[in-house]
Amino acid sequence: MKALAGQISGHLELRRAANRQRELLERQKQINAMMRDSVRTALTAQEAGRIGTFELDIETGNIKVSAEFCRIFDVPPAGRYHARDFEKMLHPDDRGRESSEETRKNGTAVTTVDYRIVTASRGVRWVSRQATFERDESGKPLKLLGTVQDITQQRRATQRIRTLLELGDRLRDLNDVEEIALTAAELMAHALDATRAGFGVVDPVRETVMMQPEWRAPGVSSLSGKHYFRDYGSYIDDLKGGMSVVISDVTTDARTRDKADALLSLGIRQLVNVPIFDQGKFALVVFVHHCDLFEWMEDDLAFVRSFGDRIQSAIGRLRAEAEQNMLNREIGHRLKNAFAMVQALAKQTLRPVQDRGPVLNFEQRLQALSSAHDILLGNNWANADVRTALLRVVDTLGMTEQVEIRGKDISVNPKGALSLSLLLHELTTNAVKYGSLSSVHGRVLVSWDVQGEREDAVLRLLWRETGGPPVVQPQSKGFGSRLISMGLLGTGGVSTRYLNQGLEVEMTASLVQLQQVA
Repeated sequence: MKALAGQISGHLELRRAANRQRELLERQKQINAMMRDSVRTALTAQEAGRIGTFELDIETGNIKVSAEFCRIFDVPPAGRYHARDFEKMLHPDDRGRESSEETRKNGTAVTTVDYRIVTASRGVRWVSRQATFERDESGKPLKLLGTVQDITQQRRATQRIRTLLELGDRLRDLNDVEEIALTAAELMAHALDATRAGFGVVDPVRETVMMQPEWRAPGVSSLSGKHYFRDYGSYIDDLKGGMSVVISDVTTDARTRDKADALLSLGIRQLVNVPIFDQGKFALVVFVHHCDLFEWMEDDLAFVRSFGDRIQSAIGRLRAEAEQNMLNREIGHRLKNAFAMVQALAKQTLRPVQDRGPVLNFEQRLQALSSAHDILLGNNWANADVRTALLRVVDTLGMTEQVEIRGKDISVNPKGALSLSLLLHELTTNAVKYGSLSSVHGRVLVSWDVQGEREDAVLRLLWRETGGPPVVQPQSKGFGSRLISMGLLGTGGVSTRYLNQGLEVEMTASLVQLQQVA
């Protein structure tokens, strides 16, 4: 009975153990299913977010990668690679930024980094990597775990904006069409990760282009010299029509595939050509080349078109400025002829006048007006500098050594420039006749400053004579005295003092009125 009871007890215990094992196995299956669902969900989320994952064994260099990782690095979807397979894809300019076998083993590798890779079919790509070390109890690195994400589109968008801003800044300072073309080509090359960029002088009749020395990536040959467009395809027809040409693969594009070998021999797999027209004539072409494939996006094409528009606008500005300068020179020439004619007529008309003083004053005032017009024409009739106007008057009368000038650079509008020139002429000629400049020891100090701010700013100009004969207030006023008393722009802001040491005249006028565009 005891033996039977023991057997029964043993069978019951075995049954309970078997039931417990079945329950554990069932729970394990449920957990495994949940884990598989979780992993599948995580992988789906990663792929949807374009995030690849990796697990690198530091000792062996073997690396487990996800399908999205393979897509980013443009390699076949295999579960395991060696770290060297991806390290050799690094862009030459970014080598050393990524981790190496040494930095991984000693745990000093940078865990957050952006770098470029060169892929087989998608060209240069930007990758952002986030990683962390898995270490043993002693702190020794065992694994490097992390994620990678393709940030090419974001990087290019940022670079495009920066490049367009820089292009605008640099074009404002350039005054030569060829400088504009070379600057634009170099900036476009950097923005598009190109291998060669520059410009060529076009002969549209013979359909040739004389390539100028260009910007090149290290190891890329130069294309300087004459080339025939038709030797490389038919895209010259588009350029003549004023259209920018973007060929993403010379071996497949209908315009170049029959001449692809000629282009490939020059290291050109992709090309961009932007035509530049000067006075309606196809004169220059800006080019950008890639020796490998480059994945074009619609924003890149819009960027190239925008570049072309800005180049054409800059060249249009140069052409307009050149035409304006030519017109100004013609106006200046005719104005000088007019002044000369007026002086000749005045001499002939006033020849019988016995008192030559007024005649001489009239001629000198005409000369002062002519000098003021020269200054304005030199600045496209926009403004004139106070210092320049004063120096022109003093130099005309040969009194430069006896006149001291003090004041910061201030420009005035055309009306203010003419008023200032006439006033300074009258003061200078009076000083030569009666004041300090009539003596070799006499001196004149001309100074000016601005008092007040913004709308209340006032230009204060002081004329002070010393070292000449005693001066007395004239009993009657001639034209010159009345002109001086009217002040700048006829505002009447004039204070005249006849001092023992010499004449002192202070003139004031609103700076806004002197500078505002009429």
